[in-house]
Amino acid sequence: MINVGEKEFFQRLLAISNEGLNYSKDPYDIERYNNLFDITQKFINTHLTQKPINFHKEQGYPTPKIDVRALILDHNDHILLVEDSKTKLWALPGGFAEIGISPVENIIKEVKEETGLNTTVKNLIAVYDTNKSNPENALAQYYKLIYYCKKLSGNLTTSIETSSVAFFDLKRLPVLSTKRNTEQQIIDCFNNKNGKTIIE
Repeated sequence: MINVGEKEFFQRLLAISNEGLNYSKDPYDIERYNNLFDITQKFINTHLTQKPINFHKEQGYPTPKIDVRALILDHNDHILLVEDSKTKLWALPGGFAEIGISPVENIIKEVKEETGLNTTVKNLIAVYDTNKSNPENALAQYYKLIYYCKKLSGNLTTSIETSSVAFFDLKRLPVLSTKRNTEQQIIDCFNNKNGKTIIE
């Protein structure tokens, strides 16, 4: 497993090479940045990962990804979780933010797609940095936005991405996908759902 220091080091190398490829005009500099990108990717896949990762050369200035998640409770204060159809691990509903719509619109869309529920957003509970809170995550850095949402209508249904959808007691959570959210994050968000936003 890559430790936090190594992860941040290689994130910066990949970002620097991407910046150079996007903004350099000199063909020799472009060749050097291509070499830096390829060497970094090869080193990571040879020495630091169990499965090869195919890193993409990004257009524009490299920035962290945005992941949106929803905390939704039933009348017993049980927490809504979805089971990933591939890994069979559980997480708060949500996913990567799509371009063209706002973070709030994104989470409403994700919840509808993954659970069948129509929701409204009450407030932003937390902003997590995966480098700090989810260190076992992939080399990509995410900012994780967790919203407190309330059900408006709809019935629980699964989707292509989710094999099961259910409410759980906070003290009896299933096996979680910790790259999406840790147990501590869920506990903190539950306890702080009406409080000041948690910011890392």
